Amino acid sequence: MKKILENMIIKWHRAGYTLDEIAPLVPQVPKAAIAAIIHQHDKETRL
Repeated sequence: MKKILENMIIKWHRAGYTLDEIAPLVPQVPKAAIAAIIHQHDKETRL
């Protein structure tokens, strides 16, 4: 996956979008991958 897509997903997550709202915006990325990106971001920001 391209880094730009990861950054867009994180940006939307920070803006309050849910997984179900983000998934249709990037149909080329599997929902499980989006969930993993969000989970990893949340884990890193809690440190």
